[in-house]
Parts: sequence; C-alpha cells; structure tokens
Amino acid sequence: MTILKYPIIPITIIAAIGIALGSNNSIQPITASAIMAVAFAALVMAYRFSLKELLPKPYFTISVGIAALVLGIWVASLHYAPNHNAHYTRMIDDSEKPTIKGYISERIKPNNFSEKYYLKVQAVNGQYATGKILVTASKKKFPELLNAGDIIVIYDSPQPITKAGNPYQFDYAAYMERQNIFHQIKLKSNHIKAGQLKNTDYYIECFRNDLISSFNQHNYSPKVMNVIKALLLGQRQDMDKDINQDYIDAGVIHILAISGLHIAILFYIINLILKPLTRFRKKGRLIQLLLILAFLWSFAIVAGLSASVVRAVVMFSFVSIGLYFNRNANTFNSIAVSMLVLLLAKPSFLFDVGFQLSYAAVFSIVWLQPLYRKIKISKYKVVNYFADVVVISLVAQLGVLPLTLYYFGQFPALFPIANIVAIPAVTVVLVMGIVVVIINYIYSNLALLVGKVLAFLIECMNGFIGWIASFKGLVIKDISFTLPLTASLYGIIIAAVLWGFQKKYKRTVALLCAIILFQSIYIVTKWQRTNSNEFVVFNNWANSLIAYKQSGITYFYSNDSIALENWNLKAYAKGNFADSVTVLPLQHTFWYKQKRILVVDSLKIYETGINPDIVVLRQSTGVNLQRLIETTKPKVIVADATNYQGSINRWKATCNKNKIPFHATAEKGSYILK
Repeated sequence: MTILKYPIIPITIIAAIGIALGSNNSIQPITASAIMAVAFAALVMAYRFSLKELLPKPYFTISVGIAALVLGIWVASLHYAPNHNAHYTRMIDDSEKPTIKGYISERIKPNNFSEKYYLKVQAVNGQYATGKILVTASKKKFPELLNAGDIIVIYDSPQPITKAGNPYQFDYAAYMERQNIFHQIKLKSNHIKAGQLKNTDYYIECFRNDLISSFNQHNYSPKVMNVIKALLLGQRQDMDKDINQDYIDAGVIHILAISGLHIAILFYIINLILKPLTRFRKKGRLIQLLLILAFLWSFAIVAGLSASVVRAVVMFSFVSIGLYFNRNANTFNSIAVSMLVLLLAKPSFLFDVGFQLSYAAVFSIVWLQPLYRKIKISKYKVVNYFADVVVISLVAQLGVLPLTLYYFGQFPALFPIANIVAIPAVTVVLVMGIVVVIINYIYSNLALLVGKVLAFLIECMNGFIGWIASFKGLVIKDISFTLPLTASLYGIIIAAVLWGFQKKYKRTVALLCAIILFQSIYIVTKWQRTNSNEFVVFNNWANSLIAYKQSGITYFYSNDSIALENWNLKAYAKGNFADSVTVLPLQHTFWYKQKRILVVDSLKIYETGINPDIVVLRQSTGVNLQRLIETTKPKVIVADATNYQGSINRWKATCNKNKIPFHATAEKGSYILK
C-alpha cells in the first residue's frame, strides 16, 4: 500500500491503539511513565545498533512500534483525570454533602427541560481541586442562561451520570467518562453565584456574543439566525429540531457543524486572496503562511475552540506548513501528524465520533484522488466543478459509510443530490456571512442589503434540504450494524480501492475474501442475535414494556398505542437484527423457561395459586406486597419505571425484610432473564 511508505502513519495508528488500551485500563501515571522510560531507552539502543548495521534489521522497527504503543498508553494515563491527586473525586464521600466551587466553562446542547453546562471545579470544602462536572438547570426554574466564567458555589453531592438503562441503548455515561466527566449536579436551591471569573472562556464568549448581537439589526427569524450561529460560530445548541432532522435525513448534517469542510472552504479562499504574495519569493510565501495560520486560528477562537474546529484547523495548519516547504506529495504525512498531535494533546478525541468521521472522510478523499481526478465529463470548468462536488461527496461518504452505519444506523439515499446544492450553497453562505459580520460594524445600510441576500439563501437552502428530507422512504433507518461488521466493511472498501489501482489476481482474490468475510460475520451475528433467548422488563418511564424472545421470535408487550415509536423498542429490535416487530397487549402472566412470571398493575388483581418465580410490579400498584409475598412466595420482585419512587422505596424495604431480591429498573436498569 503506497501510503505505508510514510512512517508517521503506522506510528499514529499504533499510538491510537495504545490510547484505546490505556483508556480501558486504569494504569497509574507512575507505572505508565516507568514503562515509557524503558520503551524509550530500548528505542535509543535499537537506533544506535541500527547505525552499525549495513542492512536494516527488524528490531529497530519493532522497537518503534512498541514505543508508539506505550506512548499512547502513557498519554491516556496522564490525561485520565481521576489519576491526579487534586481531582475532586478524591475529596468527596457519601457521608456528607461537600461544598463545591467552580466556574462555568461551556454551555452544551440542552434537552427539552434543562440547560446543560460544564463546571470546572476549583475547590472542594475550601481545598484546591480539579475536574469537570456536568451541571443541569431547569428551564422553568432558571430561565436566565449561565455564562462562561460565572463562579458557582454548590452545596450538594455529585451524582453519577445515569448509565444506559436498556439493552443496545446509547450509553451517555460511558460517553461522558471518555470526556473525563463522571458526575452531574442538578441546580436547585443548592447553589449561589459567587462572582465572575474573567478568563479565556469568558472573553471568547463575550466576543462571540458581541458578534451575534451585531445581527440584531437584521431581525432574522430564529431559524435563519440559528443556521448563521451554527455555520459561523459553531453554536448549535438552539438549532430547530425539525431543521436539524431534515439535514440528518438528507445526509448533509455535516454542513451545520463547523468541521473540515468549512475550514477547507476558508483555507481555499484565503489562499486565493493571498496568492499574489507568492510573487515575492520566500518572504512572500512566509507572510502568506503566517497570515493563513493567523486567520484560521482566529476563526477557531471565535468559534469557541470546539473539538471539530480545533482538529480541522490543526489539520489544515499542517497542510499549510507542508505546502510552504513544497511537500505536496506528503499530504498523508500532514494528516497523520495533525492526528498524532491532537491525540497526544487530548486522547479523548479518539472516541469522538466527529473526529473519526472527519479523518475517515479526509483520508478517503486524498487516497482516492488518483482515481476520481481522472473523471472529466465536460470541457467547461463550471460543469466539471459540480461533477467534482458530487464525486468528492461520494468519496467522502464512502470513507465514512461503515462508521455512519455503526453509530447512526441510517443511510440517506439522496445524499448526492443534496450535496450538489448544499455544498456550493454553504460555501456562498459562509463567505457572505463573514462579509456581513465585518460590515455590520462598518456600514449598516450595506450590511442590511447584503444581509437580506444572506437570509434568502439560507431560507432557500433550508427549503431544499427539507424537500429532500421529505422523501422518507429513501432514508433507510434502523440498520443493524456491529463493530466487527464495521471493520469488515472497511476491509471490503480497502480491498476494492487497491483493486481499482491495480487489477491484479491477488487483489481480486483479496477483494472476494473480504466480501465473504463480511457476509460470514453478518450471517453469524444475525443468527446469534436472533436465536438467543431472553425475557426483558425494560426501564421505560411512560408505559410498561416487556420483550419475550424465544426460538428466533421476539414479541413486545405494551399497552402503549404508539409503542412502535418507542426508542427502547427500536434500539432492542435493531440490536437483535429483528426483521419485523410485533407488539401485543400486556399480559398478567408469562411462562419463560419453566419460570412463572406474574405482572401486577394498578388493578391489584392476581391469582394466589400460581406460585410465580418472578413478580413484576407496575403503575404504582397499591397491592399489599407483604400479603402477596406470603401467598405467592416469589423468588424475585421487579419494579419497572412506571412506579413512583415512594412506592419503590416501600417495596425495597419489604423485600429486604423478607430477604427477597428486589430489582428496580429505575435504579439498576432493565431486568433481563436469560
């Protein structure tokens, strides 16, 4: 493979594997540092011995690989926040509520009921501390938003972030742990504001808010203004849900998040504007490089230094430096170096979906360039430009297809058509938006005129995307996909590309083997999932939901009229590769693997002579649990999430008294009987 001639690429890949290993094992920094020192010493010795050899020996290559792997583990250990002595988790216990002082660093995407923020901890009970905590505030109780730099003093115990309560559900707690955030606190009457810390976060937010307020003179609708904030400033917290879903269904959601696409557009434009400087030879090219870097990083700061912006700016910074040194052929090196630098600075980027998608897309575009650059369908540059947009979009989608299927489980069939319009449109909108921002402060009348054109373009773009998304039948959703399938699909893509470069016999065989491997993994996975047996009481808040899975058939039991729209049901069906879903009315009794299961609801009706092994309590039934236990003698009591917390607490006490296992799905997640 041609790209493997660049040594930084395998080093980056091995270091990433090390980060993944280090993140899954809590290795102490001292231990990791000792291992790193040994690996580095071995590398130096191997290098010195290799200088004395006429022909290169494999031990130096092996030592480089080991050093890269250990480097990844070491970096992951250093960045794992609880490993530091000053981390707040080392200063709190369950015996008493601590006093936590910190400041708001960032507002993140809210839900329907609460605003969400990151709180950087400064002190616990007056003692210096570090770390981050997720803070939520009710929109009703606290309608006024908190700002970056607001100092908050909280008298409350941090609670663990709720883990996934049902099978195959997105585990938000695990995701936050990857970001070094382990607890959350709900703001109530448990906090006070204690001033303002005017740090970098504060000034960046003030600057960003000033830019946003400069658009007030245009009186844009919320939908237009939110698109502007997303495209120019990376602020998607207030994006309209319907518009956001339209962009997802059309396959162009990437244009709403500042990423490599936007930075590439800006990079191309600023390069074009500064091109005359190259006439002044080396000094002119140096000035061009410095101005490009200054512009890109200024834009990143304005956009709030979000993960997607930083990684894109770092990537194109290295590309710019490579172009300055006339290293056009080493684009792979520039991409790999930027990736390695980002991972060493913040290992958690490795688990960021946007990070993975960005590099997969960019890598595929660069790698497949020799193939698609041959496509010229017309002698007119404009026609070829639109053709290039379509082809590059297809290539990028090919590169991210396995990850898209794995993370999102859907595939928009009309994404090429959407990208033909969306990418040129977003280019114009981005440039015009920057122009409007500038002239907002210079010439108000001209700003209003250009602003009307900008609003018209955004409305047209939203309308077109909405029209594409309206073809719901062409958006393939709820696709069942696993990590082994993702890896094997990448194997097919890599083998197909290599075959495209050189149609040799060995590469043909490799491609066929990759296809057979993918098919085999799919067949085995589907057979295992569909033929496994289990009985599941879901942690479902609104209505009780039970799954009965046996002999390759899955039945869902619920009295909910719209149970088919239930997210927990959909996730379970997708995770089990279910071809169809059948929902039946909830029963009072079940029989699973010679175990009787009794369901007791608000009617409090049950048969006393069936002697159930398991009793499921729902709808805060007023049944006398002590009497039920005495008459039916169950082995396990399960309370689903439709019960009030007060009822659950009483039942738990009763079960403890009678020494019967008690499982509350609201606390422990769904109850699964294999």
